[in-house]
Amino acid sequence: MKSKKNNMLVGIYLLAVLFAADGSSFAGPAGINLIPMKQTMPLVNLESLDSEFFPASKMVSVKGSLKNISGSYLRGFITIFLMSQNGVVLSAFDMPVNDHRPFSDGEKISFDTAVNVSNVSGASRVSVEFTKD
Repeated sequence: MKSKKNNMLVGIYLLAVLFAADGSSFAGPAGINLIPMKQTMPLVNLESLDSEFFPASKMVSVKGSLKNISGSYLRGFITIFLMSQNGVVLSAFDMPVNDHRPFSDGEKISFDTAVNVSNVSGASRVSVEFTKD
């Protein structure tokens, strides 16, 4: 089971419609700021999470920061999930945290990425999961 490999589901859902239901057009103006709901995890605390959808370029920008609260060094990556309103995963991608270098207890690190979502339709939520190496 994936959770036994130290996967920590952040459980952050950014509620805003990113795409029209049929995927042929996009909802909302360029640069929509999505508002996260924060939740604490056993190894890391999500300090911030912002996401923006840019319809003209069909890109989603995801930025945030994690704080190590594990009591020891951590190294790992995050998986960012694009999900439907019902929580169905439509697309997912991984990115290393802190350039895949260990970060110490109490240290806050940032992540920032953008992904082309032209092949994804119906996404309205973003979820982030931290995995310890």
